[in-house]
Amino acid sequence: MMGLKKPQLLALAGALVVIVLLVMAPRTPSGKQEAQAPAMSAAQAKTAEAVALVQGQDPMRGIMMLREILQEDPNNAEAHWHLGLFSIQSGQYDKALERFKKVRDLNEQGFPDVWFYLGRTYATLDSTDQAIACFKKYRTISQDTAIINGVDRFLIELENK
Repeated sequence: MMGLKKPQLLALAGALVVIVLLVMAPRTPSGKQEAQAPAMSAAQAKTAEAVALVQGQDPMRGIMMLREILQEDPNNAEAHWHLGLFSIQSGQYDKALERFKKVRDLNEQGFPDVWFYLGRTYATLDSTDQAIACFKKYRTISQDTAIINGVDRFLIELENK
């Protein structure tokens, strides 16, 4: 090693050891991983599986799983939420409206977008006054200016009908 003296070699070896230890060190302190990601309940896991099936290869099986979840727990807001979204996708607006009303009644804070979807569904069903009321409510809880601007456009369109 061209002219390196013993203290320089020791410093170089020490630096190499520190680098190796830093690379091998865990990135998250032990016990913190569980605190960062709360455990998913069995109902949440089943709901996630059902949604994946609906959006994937077996939509009817996923819908049936969501209905089973509601048979076991009629107050599962997440299952009602997803069934409402899927009802809109399939053009079943009456069903979507009932699902979104249920979500609103069960867990409005957990699903603030329910006000947007209620407004959209009411507008589709030509219930203009209810649609306007829902969009106005949604406008008060949204923080995103782009969303507020979009809701304002909906409101102008509905009020000019």
